[in-house]
Amino acid sequence: MSVPAVTTTAHINEAVYIDPRAGNDKFYRTFTFGSVWVSQYGRNGTLGTFTKIVEAASPEAAAKAAAAKFAGKVKKGYEPVRSGAVETSAVITADNLTVLDKLAEGLPMGDAVGIVTEPVAAVEVDAPRLNLTALAVEALTSGALGVSPAVADDTIPLLPVRPMLASVQPAETVADAMDSDDWYAQFKYDGDRVVIEVDNGEIRVLNRQGQAKVRNVGPAHLNPFSALHSGRWVFDGEVVGRTLVLFDLIVATDGVHTWTRETTTFPDRHHALTILTEVLGIAAVDKAPEGSSVVLAPIAVTAQTKVAMLESAVAEQREGIILRHRGGTYESGRRSTMLVKHKLIKDVDVVVTALHPVKDSAELAVHDAEGNLVQVGTASTIGKGAVEVGQVWVVTFLYVTNPEHPRMVQPRLIRQRYDKAPVECLLGQFADAGTNKTV
Repeated sequence: MSVPAVTTTAHINEAVYIDPRAGNDKFYRTFTFGSVWVSQYGRNGTLGTFTKIVEAASPEAAAKAAAAKFAGKVKKGYEPVRSGAVETSAVITADNLTVLDKLAEGLPMGDAVGIVTEPVAAVEVDAPRLNLTALAVEALTSGALGVSPAVADDTIPLLPVRPMLASVQPAETVADAMDSDDWYAQFKYDGDRVVIEVDNGEIRVLNRQGQAKVRNVGPAHLNPFSALHSGRWVFDGEVVGRTLVLFDLIVATDGVHTWTRETTTFPDRHHALTILTEVLGIAAVDKAPEGSSVVLAPIAVTAQTKVAMLESAVAEQREGIILRHRGGTYESGRRSTMLVKHKLIKDVDVVVTALHPVKDSAELAVHDAEGNLVQVGTASTIGKGAVEVGQVWVVTFLYVTNPEHPRMVQPRLIRQRYDKAPVECLLGQFADAGTNKTV
């Protein structure tokens, strides 16, 4: 009597992230089969890399974990392209995961839930301002700026603008930039990054993925831009608390002439931004009335003013500063070496109180005045060797929002301390570790 073949059903979700300007052509897949799930990532056209197999408590738990990972990628800008269930008679183990890659090839493209094809919607402004477009054009024309004929990509781009991201460079690079006239400095803000696009009077707010931004942006932030009734104007900024801080201008065109586009270098983009904000009645931070909804970020050009800005960032407990190269163009969606972040890193000594093998992370704590352990964050243990409960580690982080009830932002395990007892890791280390979230 023949024995029926045993089959395994694999549930697959696939998303892609394609942006020719930034050189991105990537895919991400999740696979669940039984109580197991695994993900795969890489460049389109390659086999990619599989993560380790995760054994969940049940098929439902595996599906939930995989869905959460997939949703995280979609939130970051990946677009779902196909999904489905495929059966195989092969036994799937950690040694033959390429079977899954072959299964994914059998899924039809476009068979995915939640594929977004609708364009980003324009935001309604209650009472648009009087038209200041002609005044803006006049000011830009007389502002000693270069000007060129508008081209199709200025007015009807093939891809949405996404914020250019700052890179982390060696300390020597930062020190040289602080001394060089080729680098400008701005404060690094702790808020929500946004792109404000005004297209023939229609205002769109985009997030880091070029998608519609729907939270933390209100009519008061957008009202100044409603005075631009024609042309295309694209601003880069960050919403900090209740204030929109502008620090770059990506595109400025009236449809006939263009003053700035992505290939324009930063000094000209910033000069045009200064002209436009003055026309629109947007004041610089140091001159803006208290409670202003939109302001222009300050900038430091000379070595002396950059040092003063850095000292101010330290004194005001800011996250750090951003350095921009004067020859840098706007690299939409890319982490650019022409845009460098200098974070003000802090460190504390903490106790490892728990380990999470699945997430490869450790719970970290310190002692309060009564000797009780207070949880202060979670950090990855990948590449850190044998991390054990009860050990004391040095952890670096950016800041905590409340020093009395601290939770570290971007904590990172640095090294184990053998010369310090767990009871010596105290809450008082966070007294000066707060952050200033105001403009």
